[in-house]
Amino acid sequence: MVHTAEGAARRFIARDVRAVGAALDPSGLRMVRLDVADESDGAMPLGPDEHPSPVSPGSFAEWAARLGTPAALPNIYLPSEARLSRPDGDDMFTGPELDEHARRYLTAATDARALRVRGRVLQWIALRSAVDVAGTLRWASLSCGPAFPVVAAIAGARDVGATVAATFVDTCTDALDASRRVALAHGVDPGDHRFVSIEDQPASPAAVVEPASQHLVEALALLSTVTPDETPAALADAYALVRPGGTLVFSVMLDDRPPCAGCAALGWPTGPTLDLAGVADLLAAAGIPCEDALALVPQDGIYAVVQVERP
Repeated sequence: MVHTAEGAARRFIARDVRAVGAALDPSGLRMVRLDVADESDGAMPLGPDEHPSPVSPGSFAEWAARLGTPAALPNIYLPSEARLSRPDGDDMFTGPELDEHARRYLTAATDARALRVRGRVLQWIALRSAVDVAGTLRWASLSCGPAFPVVAAIAGARDVGATVAATFVDTCTDALDASRRVALAHGVDPGDHRFVSIEDQPASPAAVVEPASQHLVEALALLSTVTPDETPAALADAYALVRPGGTLVFSVMLDDRPPCAGCAALGWPTGPTLDLAGVADLLAAAGIPCEDALALVPQDGIYAVVQVERP
């Protein structure tokens, strides 16, 4: 039996994802537009005076200092939490109290919403792939950070009768520890899954995951962890883990994304960015057929979540 910590109800719940349009990009990449529900739905957009300063006092400043690292993500994925997350302890959210203004920012900020939305697209893909599949599904999460979307998808797959054996891979042991705590909060037994640090090992995931073995490989943050010159090889390495009939999922920040007021000042990640033609070029450079890929673009227009089916 899994013994979950106090606060086990703190889960990254699935929300509605609907296809609302489709097109073929001139590059040959297929594109589907999505409408994805979020915690911020129905809330008023942030006003100009609601964007915090980089020198904001107290707990918000502590959270803002984490931007660009995995430690910033728990309060983005669960923006209604009253306290900051902490890197240790059974209960993740035991840090300083966040005031109402900070929680509203974490809920309504453009890029905070976009990170949750791309996570929910990943959940949607994973859960659709888990329906009516016999045997154990093998999933890998690369550069997983605190892996709220994948863990939530594992819990959802269990609820529809599927069994998942996942491998979480990261260069940061703190992020892997956080993913174990996220698993407990979702009623998922960490002992049923592998948590692998490649801090002191070759960077290729093939060092820890058998090639052509995975039904699903999640690499949402992959492009932000490597240089542009390294990106094709990193994507090819991730694709090599996918078994025939399986799926690779990665994301790209779009170069025509809407602006985010105050994001640069606070330190929100700003790239790398590509248009859909650039995504097609990247796939070609990685040796991945463009015709096997589908770009899923949520209504906010910030990220494209790219789903590649391996024949």
